[in-house]
Amino acid sequence: MTDRTGILPNSPLIYAIASIRFAPWPLLAKKIDEIHDELRETNPLIQTIQIQSVSSASQGENVSKLWMLLSSDRKLGIHLSSDQLLVFSSKYTRYTEFETILEKCLGVLLKHMRFMDVTNTGVRYIDHIKLKEAEDRKDYISEHLLTANFSGISEVGCIYIGSYKSGEFDLRVRCSSQPDALAVPEDMISLLTMSADPGGALRLDILKNGILLDIDAYKVYLTPTRMDKETVLSQLRNLHQTANDFFRHSDVCTDYAFKTWKGDI
Repeated sequence: MTDRTGILPNSPLIYAIASIRFAPWPLLAKKIDEIHDELRETNPLIQTIQIQSVSSASQGENVSKLWMLLSSDRKLGIHLSSDQLLVFSSKYTRYTEFETILEKCLGVLLKHMRFMDVTNTGVRYIDHIKLKEAEDRKDYISEHLLTANFSGISEVGCIYIGSYKSGEFDLRVRCSSQPDALAVPEDMISLLTMSADPGGALRLDILKNGILLDIDAYKVYLTPTRMDKETVLSQLRNLHQTANDFFRHSDVCTDYAFKTWKGDI
C-alpha cells in the first residue's frame, strides 16, 4: 500500500476551515477596530457585512453585523460575529502553519473577551479532485462514495452524504460527483462572496467529471463550556486529526490517488 502520510505536493485540497462557536459576546462591535489592528499584519483588509432578517410579524426586522478580515490576496479570511470565530484558507499546506493563525486569532479575541463559553468546534476540509484524460472517478475514490450501478442504466453522477462517529467527535462527509454541480459546496458561496474583491465578479467552476469531497469533523456541547485558548486549540487539533484520518483511510481514497498526489505518477 502507498504511504499516505506527509505533505501531498499535488494535494486536491482547496479550502481548510476551522470554526469556534460560543455564547454571544455583545461588545464585539465596539472592539472590532482594536481587534483588527492587532491582526492587521496578516489580514489588512476588513469588510463589514450587515445581515437583515425577519423573525416574525410582531418582532419585525432584525439587523446583525459580522466582519471579514482578509489577507491582501484574499486567500486567508477571519470571519467574526458576536458568537463565532471562523478562519478559512485557500493556501493551506500543513496544519501546524494553520494552527499558528488560529492561535493568534484566539489570543487576540480572548484578550478582549476575557473568557469564552464554547458551544461548537469544527474543522473542515474541502477537496476538489480533478481527473486527467482517460481517468475514471473510481481511480481516486472508493465506490462506496460513488454512484451505484444498475444493469441497463447509464451512470452519470451522485451526491453521497454520510454521518459518522469517531470517538467523541462527529463526522459529516459529503462526496459529489454530479457533473452539473458547483465545484464548491453551496453553503460556502456566501463566505466566498463576502471575501471576494467587491470590484470583481465571483466565478465558480462546474464540477464536470471531477469529485468534490467535503469532510467536516465537529463537536457540539450540550451546554456552553468555558475553555481557555490551549483547550480550544487542543480540541481543534484533535478534530483536524479526525478529519485527516478519514481522508487518508484506505477505504476512502485509492492508492492510485495518493501516488498521484504525492507526485509518483
